[in-house]
Order: sequence, then C-alpha cells, then structure tokens
Amino acid sequence: MTHPCLTDQTPFVLAQAAQKRAIRARHRKQRRIALDRPKNDLVSFTPPPERSPSQQIGDRYEALAWEALSQAGCSLLGKQLRCPVGELDLVVRDGQTLVFVEVRYRASQRFGGAAASITRAKQKRLMKAIDWWLPKMVKAAFAGKMPLCRIDLATFEQDTLTWHRDAVRLSQDK
Repeated sequence: MTHPCLTDQTPFVLAQAAQKRAIRARHRKQRRIALDRPKNDLVSFTPPPERSPSQQIGDRYEALAWEALSQAGCSLLGKQLRCPVGELDLVVRDGQTLVFVEVRYRASQRFGGAAASITRAKQKRLMKAIDWWLPKMVKAAFAGKMPLCRIDLATFEQDTLTWHRDAVRLSQDK
C-alpha cells in the first residue's frame, strides 16, 4: 500500500524533494569535514586526492592566483577553507588588511565571464563563510585585534588574471 501523500504528488514534486535531501546530505558531509579538521591548521590544508576534473581546474587557478598575490607582497593565511556554510578560496594578509579572495575561471565570456559569475546568492554564501572564519583569522593572524577587511576577486579569462580589489560589497539597499 502506498502512502496517501505520495499518490497525489507529481514527478516534479518528488524530484524536488529528492534534490533537497541530496543537498542536506552534502551539507552534513561538509560540516563533518570542517569539524574534523585540526583547529590550529589554517594554512597547511591540502585538498583530498579524489578531486573531480573541474575541482582540479579550480585548484590550478587558485594556485595561479596565489602566485600573483604573493608576488604583490601578500602572505597566505589559508586556502580552500571549508566550513558548514561554504568555502573560502584564499585568505591573505595584504599589509595590515585581511583579504578574502574569491577565484573564478571561465573559458569564455559567453555568459558574462568570470566576474559576472559572482551573483547575489554567491555573495551571500561568501559573506556567511567569512562570518564563520573571521574570528578565527583575527585571532590567529592579528592577535585578536580586528583589522581592515576586504573581499577581492581574482578572475581568469583565457588564462589572463584580473585582480579586482574590494570587488564584492553587500549593502542594505540591494
């Protein structure tokens, strides 16, 4: 005998429910990964070897972005920092400023390019991850004193890096 609620649902509604369950399961897994990481190990995280091809491409461009940032005088505080609400690609110190860097790559500009891929939803997820990591970064790298902070965007289009300083801002008027 089937459950009475399931007989009235369309395949679309069933598919939506399955997607929501999969997303919740993925979030639970990400939380477990973040909680299992040693608390004092901010910089030396290495990604697991079982990375997908698109993740490997992302790793390559994050490494290229870090190389450019280091040549500009920044020091690395963390990379691929995962938390229950998202991931931060790079966290660097630029003088006395704490900088969160989102790295984006697009092979073509067909849909607006790499910079256009930072939607409002992505900005909100980024801010949640920053809120989660900010106290830890301030304590570890700035002796507990809140520094100036900014969010930069490192975009790659056709292997050309563009560094957008102070690129992401969320304001109350949006």
